[in-house]
Amino acid sequence: METARLILRPWKESDAEEAFANWMNDPEVTKFLTWTPHGDISVTRELLQIWEKEYASPAVYHWAIVLKEGNVLIGDICVVRVDAYQERGELGYCMGKAWWGKGIMTETLSEVLRYCFEEVGFYRIDGTHAAKNIGSSRVMEKCGLQYEGTRRRYIRLLSTGERVDIVQRGILREEYFANRATSEKKTREGEQKGVTLYTDGACSGNPGAGGWGCILLYGEHELPLSGGEKETTNNRMEIMAVIAGLERLKFPCAVTVYSDSAYTVNAFNEGWVYAWERSGWKKADNKPVQNDDLWKRLLSLTRKHQVTFCKVKGHADDALNNRCDALARAAIPKTEPPAGEGGAEICLDTNNSPKDDV
Repeated sequence: METARLILRPWKESDAEEAFANWMNDPEVTKFLTWTPHGDISVTRELLQIWEKEYASPAVYHWAIVLKEGNVLIGDICVVRVDAYQERGELGYCMGKAWWGKGIMTETLSEVLRYCFEEVGFYRIDGTHAAKNIGSSRVMEKCGLQYEGTRRRYIRLLSTGERVDIVQRGILREEYFANRATSEKKTREGEQKGVTLYTDGACSGNPGAGGWGCILLYGEHELPLSGGEKETTNNRMEIMAVIAGLERLKFPCAVTVYSDSAYTVNAFNEGWVYAWERSGWKKADNKPVQNDDLWKRLLSLTRKHQVTFCKVKGHADDALNNRCDALARAAIPKTEPPAGEGGAEICLDTNNSPKDDV
């Protein structure tokens, strides 16, 4: 299965090294789980051998979570304790700490619920989590699993030996489809009213430390966002600003993007990005397209939303563009200049000549 940012696929024994490194040996990940860090990769290999063999049964619902950007294996999700007669199953999932807090597990679980209710025909999906596991609680709430009760001191954590409360949640088929109808209504409203997204990027040195900023506007609502990276380029920050804004939208919308980056705007308005995709992300001279990881991510988002790109003049009289520029520059990670040298100049060339990338 596939979402905007993820691929959910069967497990393979060859995934062992990446899974072990990314979360299966991390005590932070297993803190509230029913298993402990693997300690040795041989444990991971043996487990994946078992999982791979289980796919011989048609009633196995188990996926590796792969981030499209970089093709990175980041987590695991499954439906266990399946009761075919009762049409019921229980969720289990975990993910590497490096990807927490980015909405990825919510995106994953939403797709699994869609599959379970719309394709398999489950009537009920259960979910449980330690009461102290706030992150898992939020994921289930966002995906529509309702609170059904708390089992007091129900388990003893393997990580600490502490007895903790367990929260029971669940979602029924009719609740899922009611939630979907509400989401579709909000989607239609979003398409009718439309969303405006202003974006900008900046870089201290190019390449160097960089930042991006964007502002989402919907009716009377406004949401500024920003972020930065220690080693990047101005072009990457310009693209990242658009990605961050579009990824924050919960429903497909009609979006007008305003950017002072010719590189970003012309890639879509002049069709470069579609030509790159058809050529296997190669330019006319058969050299690799720069920043193809971000272009693929952004292209996927433009297929989820109805996106129109508009070019604005940078550092002029557009107040929202200037605010995005300020957000981007404020988000640049601070770096110490080499001894005896001054700091690098902020890159303000937001016209971003695209010649090297066409």
